[in-house]
Amino acid sequence: MLVFELPMQIYFLAPVPAEQVSGRIARLLDGALEKNGPGGAQKSLFWPYTFDQPCPLEAEHIYLEGKIYTVRIRTVSQELAEFFIRRLPGAGNDCIHVLSGQLRLIPRCLLERVHSLTPVVVKTERGYWRNQMQLVEYEERLKENLIRKYNFFQHASLSGDFLLFRDIAFMNRKPVRVAQSDISLLGDKVSLKAASNDTAQELLYMALGTGMGENNARGCGFLGYRFR
Repeated sequence: MLVFELPMQIYFLAPVPAEQVSGRIARLLDGALEKNGPGGAQKSLFWPYTFDQPCPLEAEHIYLEGKIYTVRIRTVSQELAEFFIRRLPGAGNDCIHVLSGQLRLIPRCLLERVHSLTPVVVKTERGYWRNQMQLVEYEERLKENLIRKYNFFQHASLSGDFLLFRDIAFMNRKPVRVAQSDISLLGDKVSLKAASNDTAQELLYMALGTGMGENNARGCGFLGYRFR
């Protein structure tokens, strides 16, 4: 499995608050995929891509009209990466215009730590996880989610008998609100110290391209990383 990254230069046709920008970018990608996207890219159990918030983030947390920003899209699908780099430059909607982009590989190196640059969302039937489960259950949900993604994309049957990370730290003092269509979810900024076994390294490398947690194709759970 390889992780492809596409830094795309974009500008906004009107000012956009930071809490709304992930939804706007998701709609842009949805529109591109609905027209001529690879088969199944949007209609599967897990979508094989994620993206971060545009950079730089303005001090006022409002993206400015006409200013150029960079948004990174990542995917574990080479077909999808090649589709995006062909189709997105020059594309746009009533909010965003894409200028140009690049396609590159994230190298396979030993990961020391991963950390979420956009909130990790773990949904329960009754809302935010802290009101429903203990930390150990939350950690298990993160692990189970990655295993399910790996088995889905690799057509594998990996079990959970391994250590995924050796430490977890939360970078937010209170839940981070995530706007999703006409609702808001609550997420967290987390930092994980990676275990060094091969399975953990494989899954955390995959997570760079798929995101961690849920709603990754809506901009949640996008990871930064540090190699050893």
